[in-house]
Amino acid sequence: MNESDEKLRQLIAENIAYYRKLNGDTQAGLAEKLSYSDKSVSKWERGDGTPDIFILSHIASLYGITVQDLLREEKVAKTRTRHLLISLLSVGLVWLVMTVLFCGAQIFSICDRYAWLLFIYGIPISGIVAQVFCALWSNQLSQIFACSLIIWGAGLSLHLTAHGNRLFLVYVICAVLEVLLILLYTLRAQTRWREWREKRKKMQKSSDDSVA
Repeated sequence: MNESDEKLRQLIAENIAYYRKLNGDTQAGLAEKLSYSDKSVSKWERGDGTPDIFILSHIASLYGITVQDLLREEKVAKTRTRHLLISLLSVGLVWLVMTVLFCGAQIFSICDRYAWLLFIYGIPISGIVAQVFCALWSNQLSQIFACSLIIWGAGLSLHLTAHGNRLFLVYVICAVLEVLLILLYTLRAQTRWREWREKRKKMQKSSDDSVA
């Protein structure tokens, strides 16, 4: 291996560790997201091996950067801020579309009396867009918020669009779904915590065995 290849390998190793820590991930946490072992991540960060382009692309996607960012010396300082801006921009585009449709309905007198409902429909649609990005970047609290937005926004949209004396009962359904949502994410968090503890114990055991 020539000097330039070795330098590139060390640079990739440094960048993987940098962006992992910047996003608050442990080696085990990143390994879980990539479906690899934490030993592989440790190996990459030591420069003893380099992940292939598909893994590099997955890492870049997780942390909201490009593959090129993993290959250059200059660091992207605030990945979380970048994630937030991308998410807000995407949600903003939803509201831009709704605003354009609303204005079009008013100008051309197409269901203009009910055009304001477009902004109500924008609530669950915004939740869906936010959920996509939250799932992509594995932000669990934001996923719960986005799902809640979908549930209550869809309930509100149905209540205001349909006609009926008992349509308020749709909010009872929303409340039940909200409880189930919280229970689901609580269960997922407990499962991940248990898996992490088991991996931690295995690592400590293997470390003790090697020392012995």
